[in-house]
Amino acid sequence: MTELLKLLNRFDITLTQIAPTIASRLQSGLTSAEIEAQIASFPWTLPQDAFFLYQWHNGLSGKPGKFNFASKLLRIKDKWHGELTGRENEVHLKLENRLIVAKFLPLEYSIAGHRHLKFGRCQIDLLPFSILTDGEKTIYCMMHLDPYKPIIYCANGTKLPPMKVTESFLSTQPQFSQLSDMIAFLTTVFSQGFNGQ
Repeated sequence: MTELLKLLNRFDITLTQIAPTIASRLQSGLTSAEIEAQIASFPWTLPQDAFFLYQWHNGLSGKPGKFNFASKLLRIKDKWHGELTGRENEVHLKLENRLIVAKFLPLEYSIAGHRHLKFGRCQIDLLPFSILTDGEKTIYCMMHLDPYKPIIYCANGTKLPPMKVTESFLSTQPQFSQLSDMIAFLTTVFSQGFNGQ
């Protein structure tokens, strides 16, 4: 078992212990074939870390039909926003004196976020898989779709158009060299800061 899979399982146990309602909303993981089918039309392939993430769980709950609405809205208005995934996808955390709302996005919605970035002329292939907000700032946790360096960027996307999401901008944002580092961090944060819903 890889280090990432061990950490994802530990994160699962942490969520089950401190937030059983939230843990019960985690969707079942996807098979490799289901993941491949969703990304078949793209010129890139997902890094192995992303396969492990979506085989573990396909984000928090959400009714698949809602994501079709998100895709339609993308085509009509060239917009993508975390609220489209619904409030049932939220985890509330108390960090210091701030309430942080976290969302873990199903693959279909993450792909819609990737499309949004590309429609907006972002030159980098990124997959937004999680969103954090404190009501003022919105942080997009995005995986660089590079099979050899799938860096995780936690970028402040508040009022930032996709064309401004450049290598230069991302170099100024918090980042994790791999998904396992972020999952270890989140496990610690959730253990200390869960604010029951």
